[in-house]
Amino acid sequence: MAGGNKEFLLGCNYWASHAGTDMWRVWEESTVREDFKRLKENGITYVRMFINWKDFQPVEALYGSGNERVAFCMPGDKPPTNPCYLDERMTERFHCFCGIAEEYGLKLIVGLVTGWMSGRLFTPPALAGKNLFTDPLALMFEQLLIKGIVSGAKEEKAIYAWDLGNECNCMGKTERREEAYNWTSVITNAIRACDPNRPVISGMHSLEIEGTWNIADQGELTDILTTHPYPLWVEHCSTEPISSFRVLLHATAQTQYYRDIGKKECLVEEIGTMGPMICNEAAAAGFMKINLYSNWANGAKGLLWWCANEQSHLEAPPYEWNMCERELGMFDKNHAPKPMLLEMKAFAAQLPNLPQGLPYRRTDAVCILSQGQDHWGIAYMTYALAKQAGLTIDFAYSEQEIPESPVYFLPSVTRPAMNKSSYECLKKKVNDGSDLYISIDDAFLTEFEEFTGLRVICASGGQRWGRFLLKDDVRVDYQKRYRIQLEPVRAEVLAEDEDHLPIFTCAEYGKGHVYFLNFPMEKMLLTDEKAFEQEYFEVYKLAAGKALECRYAVSANRYVGVTEHIGDDGVYVVLVNYSLAEQSSALTVKKGWSREAVLYGNPEMLEPGGMAIIRIKENKR
Repeated sequence: MAGGNKEFLLGCNYWASHAGTDMWRVWEESTVREDFKRLKENGITYVRMFINWKDFQPVEALYGSGNERVAFCMPGDKPPTNPCYLDERMTERFHCFCGIAEEYGLKLIVGLVTGWMSGRLFTPPALAGKNLFTDPLALMFEQLLIKGIVSGAKEEKAIYAWDLGNECNCMGKTERREEAYNWTSVITNAIRACDPNRPVISGMHSLEIEGTWNIADQGELTDILTTHPYPLWVEHCSTEPISSFRVLLHATAQTQYYRDIGKKECLVEEIGTMGPMICNEAAAAGFMKINLYSNWANGAKGLLWWCANEQSHLEAPPYEWNMCERELGMFDKNHAPKPMLLEMKAFAAQLPNLPQGLPYRRTDAVCILSQGQDHWGIAYMTYALAKQAGLTIDFAYSEQEIPESPVYFLPSVTRPAMNKSSYECLKKKVNDGSDLYISIDDAFLTEFEEFTGLRVICASGGQRWGRFLLKDDVRVDYQKRYRIQLEPVRAEVLAEDEDHLPIFTCAEYGKGHVYFLNFPMEKMLLTDEKAFEQEYFEVYKLAAGKALECRYAVSANRYVGVTEHIGDDGVYVVLVNYSLAEQSSALTVKKGWSREAVLYGNPEMLEPGGMAIIRIKENKR
């Protein structure tokens, strides 16, 4: 996971402007050429395109007596002209497509098993009704599709990577993790058998830590993970406007989450606002701008917008069915660039001026996600609170190896929490000198008194809410569904509830400290529309004081995120404004260090959605 941003993939997803998903059947070379010319003129370098499975492999089954399948054929009862049952008109058009991309200097990410797109299945007639992940016939034809496409096109210079296909986990249902694992393994192995030299990209979204379609499995089996962080569709994101701190940080948080749990680079492969019913074009442009800067600074592999062209003029399904799919292009219906594309063009123009090979950002703390919880939701809230507190965090799952860190967050822990070996490992890290923050839902933590310096008086169910004084004039609301009444044994009480019982404490444990918050703050904030306009992040600042003391630069502005990148010639400090209003950086540099150079932007006053970069060095003695 070391290494920085050697290359930031910048581009979009593509269907031809005249036909959308029908572009291969209604082929117009001149239209593709015009589309690519416009893309190149507007700073696009990478294009994710798709092999429409139904068009490229239109295999049909022939049946005889007793409805017994006798043979396979191509449309019109014609025999196949190749062993992969590919329509050779389509493969010829694909080669033409690759040639045009090369001519315009565009790199292609090729979505292979594209049986799902924009709310419609595009599968060969012979596979109708079959489980596309487990059925032997489906697996055979999927491998034949890959063999025919990849073997035939591996010499095409424009192809950057092979993508499994568009959101393949939407092609059907599977209830078992091993089925999802086996399918992914079959597909990736088929690709690599034909072309071992190009990366294999996941193309998946909505992966989970403990679910069927698993982040760690995708990380093991593919080379680059992907997020599709649309605020409208991803849980816990659409409770606030597109211009809110929560939403503007979403793609960065989710991409970091996938990267850390899957232990592979992660690409923001699809992103967008979902059109004019969500926000106006100015807000969409600001959304684009912030996500470009933020994901670049935080080590994403790149960012691709959905999608290149408007599709409101198309009538065939899925455009006939889904209004929300029609107005998502970066070009309007007259092929003029929209404001969000102009932001991408401006960013592309600035990329050569940004530090090349920026070292990967420095980590202050690690968030450990535990068993049984809403992993993405808890990770998301923890990431956002940490960002407001001035911290840069990574993620780990409690049943994976826990990386070394001066500070750990164990947020909103619930039953069953974690295995004994993981718990003992975490305790040892604290004993050896790390600090640990725990916020509790209803978990059972063994050796609780020894670890936290607190004793349980009584625990019971039932809703409980209130407010406590954290420090000075900082008051924090709380809500919980499981009440644990505590008394301090050796813990220092940092805050009490209305009954004068400990709600936030700190206790020494070996060489480290355990900070204990007696309610699941991160879980509570999932539904709080004003969560990041309040002072909840002050809890994190207290719990992670050790990490904050070690930082080279900190902003006092909750809407300004700061990442540090350690280089041979000093520390690069990147500031991103996570708001659509101008913000003061309110930046403080560590004592004994000073600014050596301003490399980008205005580090004093950040423009709406803007970024600044400075380099600092330790003062000579």
